[in-house]
Amino acid sequence: MVKVLFDHNMPPVIAHSLNELIKHDGHEAIALRDKFPTNISDIDYYKKLGEEGGWIVISKDVKQVKKPAERDAILRSGVMVFYLKPAVQKQKVTEQAATIIWHWDKILKQFELSSGGLFEMPVNKGRFRVL
Repeated sequence: MVKVLFDHNMPPVIAHSLNELIKHDGHEAIALRDKFPTNISDIDYYKKLGEEGGWIVISKDVKQVKKPAERDAILRSGVMVFYLKPAVQKQKVTEQAATIIWHWDKILKQFELSSGGLFEMPVNKGRFRVL
């Protein structure tokens, strides 16, 4: 079972919609605000997700990768993070959801292959780029 958390910069409606599609396979998608207080720091929520295990985060906040403390917290947590490529971020919400759904099977495969990691999600059928 995979649990997917959509962080604060992602529309909660995508998490709720994806959850409806994947729950039948035993997976779960949830918006960060539905799990943690809205003022939780990135470092704290990655630590908590890491303690629980089995989490993927989908985010637009690629700046996390460039902040040493946040990057370290993410990598230590073992949480796998997919950042939407800027071209995906500019899409309408429905198109962002479609892009994530398009990549869903590849997300699951990547999760099976590695423990944690930082990846960029492309707009098309391309491969994830390691960050």
